[in-house]
Amino acid sequence: MKKIKSDIIIENGVVLTVDENDTIIKKGAVAVLDGKIIGVDEEATIKENFSAAKKIDAKEGIIMPGLINTHTHLAMSLLRGVADDVSLNSWLRDYIFPLEEQFMDKTSVYAGSMLSCAEMALSGTTTFCDMYFFEKEVGRAAEKIGIRGVIGEGIVASGKDEEKIWQKKKELTTELVKKFSRSKLISIGVKPHSPYTCSGKILQKAKKFSKERGLLYVVHLAETEEEFSDFKKSEGLTPTQYLEKLGVLDGSTLAAHCVWMEDGDSDIFKKHEVKISHCPQSNMKLGSGIAPVVKFLKKGIIVSLGTDGAASNNTLDMFSEMKAAALLAKVNNQDPQAFSAKEAVHMATIKGAEALGKKAEIGSLKVGKKADIIIVGLDKPHLTPIYNYYSHLVYCANGTDVETSIVDGRVVMLNKRIKNADLADIMKKANFIATKIKKGAQARIT
Repeated sequence: MKKIKSDIIIENGVVLTVDENDTIIKKGAVAVLDGKIIGVDEEATIKENFSAAKKIDAKEGIIMPGLINTHTHLAMSLLRGVADDVSLNSWLRDYIFPLEEQFMDKTSVYAGSMLSCAEMALSGTTTFCDMYFFEKEVGRAAEKIGIRGVIGEGIVASGKDEEKIWQKKKELTTELVKKFSRSKLISIGVKPHSPYTCSGKILQKAKKFSKERGLLYVVHLAETEEEFSDFKKSEGLTPTQYLEKLGVLDGSTLAAHCVWMEDGDSDIFKKHEVKISHCPQSNMKLGSGIAPVVKFLKKGIIVSLGTDGAASNNTLDMFSEMKAAALLAKVNNQDPQAFSAKEAVHMATIKGAEALGKKAEIGSLKVGKKADIIIVGLDKPHLTPIYNYYSHLVYCANGTDVETSIVDGRVVMLNKRIKNADLADIMKKANFIATKIKKGAQARIT
């Protein structure tokens, strides 16, 4: 029998497919051609039916879908650690916003995004969803490293200049759509920052524009008690009810954080098929609260995972995010069975794909899907012995255990080495900008 040609065969590993049946192939392999998966099966069957230009030995590690980080501000890796142990309001108003205004230009955003994309590739994240400014530079960095991204200009617009700001952001978003129209890796979203930094009219205009272009609509929502209380006082509504009243909630809306929610708010999410990006570590670090994730899941709401920016986390390690999500849900509900390791893995993979509107393309290892694949090495003391693969990924593993990352069928990181960029140079440039920040903002850095 003539074998089917493939570009890559990943063999000698445990294949965690994250498909509809959560199929695990103990001695499995995956065949890839032209950026897509063309075979997922027992290793013997793959070898019998496929030939390969290149073979990658998983060394008995876990072969699984790449992780999907649905809420980031990548360039903020340059501000990692500048303002720790303060409230969200102080963190934003007293530190982050002034530092961004002074130091975050196109050059800085590109350098910070390169640093973050390298960090993600090394730790197994193959897709991210980013909201910031100078997003063209974010997309450029992602393409350079070779990972997938949904990017969009953060919109902050209220008051007398809101229409002027909106028109500029609309123009920038249109430019992004044109710039990356042929990209295999980059897609665009419309991203108003929040209901407290954008007027109701701007939130509605952004939604209308996203619908016209078929783009994802991303917004921070109900992150703090202060935000929740302010809307109750000013509007007589929760932030969620306020967005429903504006008509901006639907199946193409991704809401980040969603910590402060009344019982009826989750019903609103379910009714409109709104998706959630849960950011447990950022929420904990800023003292924002605990999102009612178990309640969301019981209602059938799609919940994905995000790290938020590295300035409020302070890493982009999705393995630590999975662990935090699982443990926080357990202790918040005082029930060790409230949230399973398997659910955490789903949130970081297939649910992330669904939250971004990409379930048909990524998030699981199935024939026909894009080949976004990582290999997690198991030959380490903290991963020995092993009884349950999901448990190990969530409670034992960390980003440094990832050996190889493949995106769209291209090897981005192999044996812990970035393929498409000089990591030392990336860190050197980030440190150079950090030196300028330290010199120019000593009074603001804690």
